[in-house]
Order: sequence, then C-alpha cells, then structure tokens
Amino acid sequence: MPIHTEPLYRPPSEAHSLIFQITHGCSYNKCAFCGMYIHKPFELKPIESIIDEIDRVPDAYAKTVKKIFLADGDGVIYPTEGLIRILDRLNSKFPNIIRISSYCGPQAIMKKSAEEWKELYKRNLKLLYFGLESGNKEVLACMNKGMDAFKILPKVKEIRETGIGFSVMVILGGGGKKYKQMHIEDTARWVSEVNPNYLSFLTLFLRRKTDYFDSLEKPTFRDIFDESRGMIERINGRNIIFRSNHVSNFLALEGRLAQDRDRLISEIDATCAELDRMKKLDSFPDFYEEF
Repeated sequence: MPIHTEPLYRPPSEAHSLIFQITHGCSYNKCAFCGMYIHKPFELKPIESIIDEIDRVPDAYAKTVKKIFLADGDGVIYPTEGLIRILDRLNSKFPNIIRISSYCGPQAIMKKSAEEWKELYKRNLKLLYFGLESGNKEVLACMNKGMDAFKILPKVKEIRETGIGFSVMVILGGGGKKYKQMHIEDTARWVSEVNPNYLSFLTLFLRRKTDYFDSLEKPTFRDIFDESRGMIERINGRNIIFRSNHVSNFLALEGRLAQDRDRLISEIDATCAELDRMKKLDSFPDFYEEF
C-alpha cells in the first residue's frame, strides 16, 4: 500500500480516494499565507519507488478503487515523462478507476504544453484543484502567490479544452479590508471567464504563519460576508458546483452558480441580519485554525 510522509493534505472531496504521494511538499512553497509545507522540503519521489508502491497494492483491493489523488502540494509538477509512466501504471493496476486528480499550482499549469495536458487527460487525469485565492493582482502580490491571475487564465482555459476539469479555490478576506472591493470584482470576473467545474470559498485563517495576516487591515464578519455575497452576485456561471463549507467558513453554503444565486444570497443576508441583531457583524473573527 502507499507510503505517506506527514503532513499529508487532500481536498475534502477526495476523502474516499486512494492517495499516492508522488512529490513531497510544494514546489513553490512561498505563499505568504500558507504554512502547510514550511517544514517539508520539496522533492520529487523517485519513480521506481512510486511504481513499487502501486504494484504492492493487493489486486483484490485494487478492483475496488474508483478514485486516486496524487499528493503533495502540486503533484502534476512531476516531469511529464515520469507522470505518464505513473498514470499508465495506475490505469493498469486499478481496472475500475474513473478519475485521477491532483492539486495544481500556477507553475505546473504554465510549464506543460497543451499536448502534454492532452496526453495526461487520455490517462485519466480528470481534475485539477487550483488555488486561485484571488483574481486581483494586488491581493496576489500581498500573498506572494507568484502569478498574475489574468495572465494564467488563457492557459487554464486551454487545459479545460482538453477535457480536464478544474476545482478552483478562493480565499475570503485574502486582501483584508483594503482590497475587499477589488478582490470581489476581479475574482468574480476571472471565475466567470473560466467557468470552472467546481468553486470553493475558504476564509483566511492562521496556520503556523502570522506575518501576512499581521500585515493586513483585519476584515470583520461584515467584510467576509460582503465578499461572499459580492462574488456570488457577480459570477456569471454556467452550472458551477459551488461549496463554501470548509472548516474555516463561518456559514456553510452549497449550490450551483448561477442557478442558485438568489437562494445563496438570501442565506447570507439572513445570517448577516442575525449577527447584526447580536451586535457581532462588525466584530473581528479569530481567524485561527481549529484542529
């Protein structure tokens, strides 16, 4: 069975997936807000080690596997030739697999050609989890994200045309109070243009790093809900599966955009009215992660 080194992270929707760690850590690992891999140096796992782990999975169990997730922070940064070998071995070993997925950073997105992405899709790489965080360049600069959202957008659309799906993550409060409106408008515009398969809102929270958080003009509950409402209101989506139910979120939301826009906005407004009644809407959340 696969051998994992901690910490190991995966999206909530991959809870029932078999996980193979083909890289350790994150190839970029410079985002100011993220402390997930700060104590875990990046390295590519040797391909023969990965192949051996795949081969050692019992055949009886392999037949039950439907989904596989490639960790760590951006598994698809793995050189394409090696990644193709890994995918071929996975498809050979797991006869009933329907989807292989991975986190994907902007560096991996830009590094591989359209032809490479087509070859990966042919081998069941069906979904990429992409941390957009924000569509606004000022917010991304504060985050030290290492990308311009609208410069990477054509490449994301090109990958989507191969058949590979995208699950996009946005961080509410990511620009603090100062960049709130720009964060809303640019993020909604980016999401509308890409129209990802899935969209998730997370809320800014502290995980081992505080410098970035301390540099922001701290947002209130009102600011966070303004961002959530403002983005939902502006996203011109076509059947985007939307979730805002991460442990960091203050209100669990789910639906489709733009079909469920009015319902989602009414749920936000109702929560804001209740917080206002309790004199908490203009107070500051703790923003600390709850383990």
